[in-house]
Amino acid sequence: MVVGILAIHAILLPLLSYGMLALVRNAQEEVFIDHVRIYSRVFADLFHASDGVPTLAEITANLDSSILGGRCVHAVLNIANERILSSLMASGEADKFVEDFQFGDHGDNVYFLSVPLQLGTESAVLELGFDEEPTLREIASARRAILVIVSGYLLVSVVLVFILSKLVSNPLGRLRRVSREIASGDYSTRMLVESEIFEVHELARDLEHMRSTLVGVNAELEGEIAGRKAAEAERREAEIHLRHIDRLQSIGTLAGGVAHEFNNVLLPLLLYTELALEDLSADSLARSKLERVVKLANRAKGLSEQILTFGRPPGEAVMATQDIGPAIDEAMSMVRALVPATIEIQLDVQQPVGPMLCNPHEIQQLVVNLCSNAFQAQLKTGGIIGVSVENCMVSADFAKEHPRLVEGSYVRLRVTDEGEGMTAATIERIFDPFFTTREVGQGTGLGLSVVHGIVVKHGGDIVVSSELGVGTAVDVYFPRDGGDT
Repeated sequence: MVVGILAIHAILLPLLSYGMLALVRNAQEEVFIDHVRIYSRVFADLFHASDGVPTLAEITANLDSSILGGRCVHAVLNIANERILSSLMASGEADKFVEDFQFGDHGDNVYFLSVPLQLGTESAVLELGFDEEPTLREIASARRAILVIVSGYLLVSVVLVFILSKLVSNPLGRLRRVSREIASGDYSTRMLVESEIFEVHELARDLEHMRSTLVGVNAELEGEIAGRKAAEAERREAEIHLRHIDRLQSIGTLAGGVAHEFNNVLLPLLLYTELALEDLSADSLARSKLERVVKLANRAKGLSEQILTFGRPPGEAVMATQDIGPAIDEAMSMVRALVPATIEIQLDVQQPVGPMLCNPHEIQQLVVNLCSNAFQAQLKTGGIIGVSVENCMVSADFAKEHPRLVEGSYVRLRVTDEGEGMTAATIERIFDPFFTTREVGQGTGLGLSVVHGIVVKHGGDIVVSSELGVGTAVDVYFPRDGGDT
C-alpha cells in the first residue's frame, strides 16, 4: 500500500506542480497586461483632455509623469513626423521600441505597446514601455513557494502513509463494533473490507448486505420526498408568477378604461380652449393663460396615450413580419441624441436578426424607454449603456421558469447599464403603472409599464436581473416569426 501511494504521488505531484505554476504565471501575466492597458488608457485620455495640439513642454511633462507614475520605463510621442522623448529617457533608448503582443516577447523584459491619438487636427502615436522584471520576480517567488509546499506535502504524506498502514493492519475489532452499530440502525457507513481472513470477509459481507437493504429503502424514501418538495416549490413559483401577471393585466384594464374616460373629458376641454383662442385678439390678456391651458392639456394628452399603450389589449397594434434591425437602429439614433457625452453607448446587433411578427413603432418606443431608464440610472456617475440583439434558443427548463415563453427560437434584446442597481423588492414593482424611484416631477412611472404592455402584445417576456452597486440587465424575448420554432 505504501509503495502504491508513493507511486501515485510520484505521478500526480509533478503534474500538480506544473499546473499550479502555469496558473500562477498566467494570472500574473494577465494582471500585468490589465495594468498596462489601464495605465495606457489613462495617459491617452490625459493627452485627449488637451484642447488642440499641446505644447512641447506639456507633452514632455505628460511623458515624464507616465514614467514617474508606475512601472513605465519608456514614453515617446510621435506627432507630425517628430519624435518627442520623456526627459527621463536617454536619446538612445527610443530606438529599443519593438511592439509586443504578449508578455515576455523579444526577451527584453519590457512590454512595449503603441496607442494611437488624435490631438486636435494632428494624428499621433504614443509609445509606452513597461518593466516586466517585478512580475517575473513575483512568478519566480511563487514558483519557489509552490515547490516548498509540494515538498512539505510529500514529506507529510509519506509519514502519514506509514502511520495509517500500521493503524489498519488489524481491523477485526473495529469491524465487529461497527456491525453492532449498523444492526441498531446506523447504516450510513459502507462496509466493504477486503481481507484474506475468513472471519473478517464473512462479517463484512453480512454487514454490507444488511446496510445495502436499509440504504435502498432509505434512498427510495428520500427520492420521493425530494420529488414532492421540488414539485411544491415549482407550484408555488408558478402561482406567484401567475398572480403577478393577473395583477398587471387587471391594472392594465383599469388604466385603459381610466385613460379613455380621461380623454372624453380632455378632448372637449382642449377643443373649446382652442376655439376661445381663435376668438381672442393677439394682445388679449387672457390669451397667454389660455395658451398655457392648451400646453398643459396637450401634455395630459400625451400622458393619456402612454396609459392607453399600457392598457391596450393585444392585437390592436398593426403587426407585420419583418427584421427588427432597422427599427433598433432608428431608435438608437434617437437615444444618442438624448444621452450626454459622459455615457457611452455600445450597440451590438446581430446581422441579420431574422424575421419576427412585430410593430416597428412600438419596438422603437420599447428601446427608447429601456435606454432612458438605463441613462437615468447612471446620470450622476456616467457609464456604459449596452444594447445587443441576437437570436437565441429558449430551453424547456428556462421556459418553465418563465411561463410566457415556450421552448423554441427567439430574438433577445438586451439593455444593460452600470448604474446603482435595484433591490428584489423594487424589481417586483417596476412594471406597475406610476411606480417610479425618481424624484417628484422627474418621471411618470409609465415607461416600463408601456414596455411590459408592448412585450405582452408581441407574445414575449421580460427578464430583469440587477445587483446593488453593479448595474441592471433587462432581457426582452420576442418569438421568431410569430412564434414558430
